[in-house]
Amino acid sequence: MSDQAVRATGPRPVSTQTRRDAVVDELRRAIVAGELEPGQRVREVHVAQQLGVSRPTLREAIYQLVHEGLLEQQPYRGVVVAAIDAKFITDTAEVRVALETLAARAVAEDPDGTRKPHLRRAWQEYREAHAARDAARLHQAHTALHRTIWDASDNQMLKRIWPAVEAQINLAITVDESTRSDPDRALHVHERLVDAILGGDPGAIAAEVERHTRASADELLEMLAERKREQGDASA
Repeated sequence: MSDQAVRATGPRPVSTQTRRDAVVDELRRAIVAGELEPGQRVREVHVAQQLGVSRPTLREAIYQLVHEGLLEQQPYRGVVVAAIDAKFITDTAEVRVALETLAARAVAEDPDGTRKPHLRRAWQEYREAHAARDAARLHQAHTALHRTIWDASDNQMLKRIWPAVEAQINLAITVDESTRSDPDRALHVHERLVDAILGGDPGAIAAEVERHTRASADELLEMLAERKREQGDASA
């Protein structure tokens, strides 16, 4: 894609008063919307000019998005947009179902009464973020809720695995949020998940994690495919 095309369809300028978080949000939006394509290089000078921010501010945002998995640092090429395809979404969902079911059941067991309070606090923060209608805050609370399930399980292996998979889970969450753009639905499905864990029934927990993760991923793939078909029809 040429620089001229990037200027036309890429990230939009942000106010000079905004800081790193606003740049992160705008780049994340442009990536998920397909305005910055998989494999496309992120040229600091050009993108900083597009956004109207300094290169140090942009660089901080890039580091954040590399951590999230939306951008990749490649040898000899620099920073490029990561590929987000159906296999990535499916693979991430399969891993999450297996590990989050294990974590959720451990939280539900709560042998010493310390695990469920962690989940309740994270859920309260999620609901407050939803009530505030702050997309960035809600995204952080969404990721934090799932991180809490893993951490509160008190399973040492799960706690060690989380940092290795956090970027992929965060990326999957970002794609889901941006595609659906339905925070009320998200609140409802997370309420069902939290209620199942607090209820403590292993079968109900497994079913809800499956519905929350794998079934949602399948539905998301259908939505993305439909969007692609619509874009193809529009350009025909």
